[in-house]
Amino acid sequence: MWRASLRCLTDDPMRGTIRKLGLEGGLWALITDDGKTVELIDPPSGLRQDGMKVEVEADAQARPEVSIGMVGDAVTVKDWKKI
Repeated sequence: MWRASLRCLTDDPMRGTIRKLGLEGGLWALITDDGKTVELIDPPSGLRQDGMKVEVEADAQARPEVSIGMVGDAVTVKDWKKI
């Protein structure tokens, strides 16, 4: 079941490291600097670089209702930048 994150609902940027996880055929996730795992739903191709440090802004209006990844909160990326 999908869980809404207060951070995602407020559109605060999240900083962390992009990881390709081998769950359910593979998925992209952001491991935040504070240790949370956030699944990235259909991330932009430029963001799909394992190990890249980034700042991600989630699209609070496009939150997925369900996710099969089950690694944590799931978000759609609104904007991002490499840091």
